[in-house]
Amino acid sequence: MHAPKSLEVHGLIFGAGLQGRFTSWMSGANARFDENVGGRSETTLRVGNRQYVVNESGNVRRLHGLLLQRQRTEDFIETDGFVAQPQYDMLTGEKQLSDGRSVYEIIVAPPGGQRETLDLDAKTLMIDRISYDEEDGTSTEDFSEYQHTGGVLAAGREVDSNGDHDFDVAHYVVKMFVDRPIPDAVFAVPQTTVVQTDKPITVPLAEHDGHYYARVRVGTRDYNFLVDTGAQGIVLDSHVAAEQGLRPQGHLEVAGIARTGGLGIAKLDAIQIGGATLAVRTVSILDLRGTTGRFNADGVLGYPFFASAEVMIDPITNTMTFAKPGTLHPQGDPVTVDVDRRLVEVDGKVNGAPGRFLLDTGNSTELLLFSPFLHAHPYLVGFQERRFANDYGIGGESSALSAVVDELDVGNYRLYNRYTNLMQTARGAFADRFDAG
Repeated sequence: MHAPKSLEVHGLIFGAGLQGRFTSWMSGANARFDENVGGRSETTLRVGNRQYVVNESGNVRRLHGLLLQRQRTEDFIETDGFVAQPQYDMLTGEKQLSDGRSVYEIIVAPPGGQRETLDLDAKTLMIDRISYDEEDGTSTEDFSEYQHTGGVLAAGREVDSNGDHDFDVAHYVVKMFVDRPIPDAVFAVPQTTVVQTDKPITVPLAEHDGHYYARVRVGTRDYNFLVDTGAQGIVLDSHVAAEQGLRPQGHLEVAGIARTGGLGIAKLDAIQIGGATLAVRTVSILDLRGTTGRFNADGVLGYPFFASAEVMIDPITNTMTFAKPGTLHPQGDPVTVDVDRRLVEVDGKVNGAPGRFLLDTGNSTELLLFSPFLHAHPYLVGFQERRFANDYGIGGESSALSAVVDELDVGNYRLYNRYTNLMQTARGAFADRFDAG
């Protein structure tokens, strides 16, 4: 066995009722991983020490936050850095996995990386599993069926799971090419997708129960879409998909109030808003009205819109103005954001306790605090036990306690006496382990 100068791997993907293909390339400090499943594609690209992700809408984002930390650890493990630099490892002992495999458990935490658990097979010392915290639980990557080609040893099968096994995704290696020259163009960073408009466009917003809605054209018909920076994609209600003749493929898992199954994904080249064209390529299909039970949305205008345009919402006039990035002239003080997870996240403080917060225009409440953050700071916020509140969203309703936060700090702004709901759920988006609220 030897470390290859370059490696190209082709394989198949199965999971969630879908199938597709993947290809990976590695050459020196550069790497790329492409996957296409049911029309939904994503490219992960490493160029030197820079990491990029390209989603199915063509939005290119350079990683700066949580996913960069996770990728650093993945690279550290994949390149055998945990072997060469054991000072960043901690052996916790021998254990058995749920399927009976005996493994040695090692906690891996390289500089600037996310802490992850590495399980080495007790017999072969090959990697059996990698585990890491994600959203409201633990995700795993299981490796098996190791094979060697041209002196390189690699797992022929990988199964990724977040604990809900109905949505597991399996990768199978079909062929590998070792030390075959890889063109530099493979590692070129593409241009990001931007909204197609020559000038700023202002559209009216309708406001109902703390939610903003905008008119969006799909095909030749107009619909009411929830304007939601807390959504990672573009979503169509099932009745809209039926009217447009879109047939969902596979089945989705969506994290809202709870984890819930969706109808699937469908191909859709673009949507229009205010006469401007937004490339989307694929959309998620959900029974929005049935799963929420409260707001009457035909769709959700999520991350691909905000990643393709510069957007300004005016809550006084109930309007939204958008244009190509860099063409508007925003007012006020800038606040650094992290969009690694296709969410808009900022650093802030609640009564002096630091945390990451999701900026969510789809949330009608002024402030939510998630259960993991509350458990980590049990006496931070006082509340009256009888002041119950119900929050609703994808997946139904969830109980919460109503309270007032003495002080909330975001950027250069310090706000006092802010109304908040203390979320009680242990699953779903409101139990995220990385965001405070």
